[in-house]
Amino acid sequence: MSSWNISKLSEVINIIGGGTPKRSEDSYWNGDINWLSVADFNNDFRYVSSSAEKITELGLNKSSTKLLNKDDLIISARGTVGCLAQLSKPMAFNQSCYGLTGKDDVIDNGYLYYYLKNNISELKRKTHGAVFDTITRDTFEFMNISYPDLNEQKRIADVLGSFDEKIQLNTQTNQTLEQIAQTMFKSWFIDFDPVKAKAQTLAQGGTPQQANRSAMSVISGKTDQELDRLQAEDPKAYGELWEVAEAFPSEIGEDGVPRGWEMRPLPEIIDFLEGPGIRNWQYTEEDDGIKFINIRCIKNGDLSLETANKITKEEAFGKYSHFQLKEDDVVISTSGTLGRFAFVRQAHLPLSLNTSVIRFRPIENKSTLSFITGFVETQLQHELEIRASGSAQRNFGPMHLKQISLLTPDFNLLTLHHKYVNVFFEMRKSNLTENDFLVQVRDVLLPKLLNGEI
Repeated sequence: MSSWNISKLSEVINIIGGGTPKRSEDSYWNGDINWLSVADFNNDFRYVSSSAEKITELGLNKSSTKLLNKDDLIISARGTVGCLAQLSKPMAFNQSCYGLTGKDDVIDNGYLYYYLKNNISELKRKTHGAVFDTITRDTFEFMNISYPDLNEQKRIADVLGSFDEKIQLNTQTNQTLEQIAQTMFKSWFIDFDPVKAKAQTLAQGGTPQQANRSAMSVISGKTDQELDRLQAEDPKAYGELWEVAEAFPSEIGEDGVPRGWEMRPLPEIIDFLEGPGIRNWQYTEEDDGIKFINIRCIKNGDLSLETANKITKEEAFGKYSHFQLKEDDVVISTSGTLGRFAFVRQAHLPLSLNTSVIRFRPIENKSTLSFITGFVETQLQHELEIRASGSAQRNFGPMHLKQISLLTPDFNLLTLHHKYVNVFFEMRKSNLTENDFLVQVRDVLLPKLLNGEI
């Protein structure tokens, strides 16, 4: 550590300002250049690789925005202050952020990322602004950075980066699993693909057995030849697939939905509960206090509880006992960004529900977690948007949920669907649990590496 250098942060980095092309100029927007805002990287991941909005080359040249290079850093300077990411490819950005890059042959950008991540609290303390905290160029004048030679900087970044790479890989795997589950839900319960396949085969003079094979092909994505091979090589799997296909009706009714399926009020198939209004004076700092969630805890389909407040055990398991959450509960934001949701994991418990969040839970013999999740992922957002109230900030509650009806098949099919999809849920939970461990180890190593202890 004695051979390390200490400098003002402003002396060893380049600070780059962003901008926004004119919204009124259509030719500036919807191009091929990613244009970042804090919403694109407010997720604790090291790398940002895409943006909600894109601009054209003309928009880049005709505005004050700049194009950052691959591996440059971006940090939010206004509003949600201190969000940080490294670019996986060149991108432009808005004026609420700064681009940062280490000066050549002095600071490695990977090391800079981890140094800022470890010292983000200090950076926030040095913000300015009478109403809103803001990072300005002067902020970097009042913060020092200690750093070894470039080779050692890169070694430190590589060690820490190996954890973040695995975290991001697990996250991408989970996104793929979620997409598969969503695609299956849509095919089975919205587009009725297996039902249509059976109906079409029967309309063409096929037998019920042939109709079932058609549904099996749609469900599994296998050809007739592949199904024959599956029957010969794995009769058990073939039999399970046959059972699933057989559970689908073979006719679409005059109302356009599968025969036998019915519209049911949401309260008949989903047990939902809105959180109480826990007040500031009820918060506790006691070590054995019980955390309760708010909408800020819902991030990327999971719960982040680092900043969650607590109430006493006496209140949590007494007055608020019926607001205690269970593993696999689905919690949904009811204001702000409507319909943002997460699954409760065992590692989150004990945990209490709070205001602005509603809990979904399947009703026994009426619905399943997989069916509820499919509804939340594919249909709930639309249902909320057409019913939510509030002009300044949209919100919804039990009153709105009671107005919603769901098209529901018989419970046997829901059970078979859950058997398929639950495999994805368990893999997802395993990946999230591993990520928790990786984050914990990385964050223990982070200050030690930056202090030269390792």
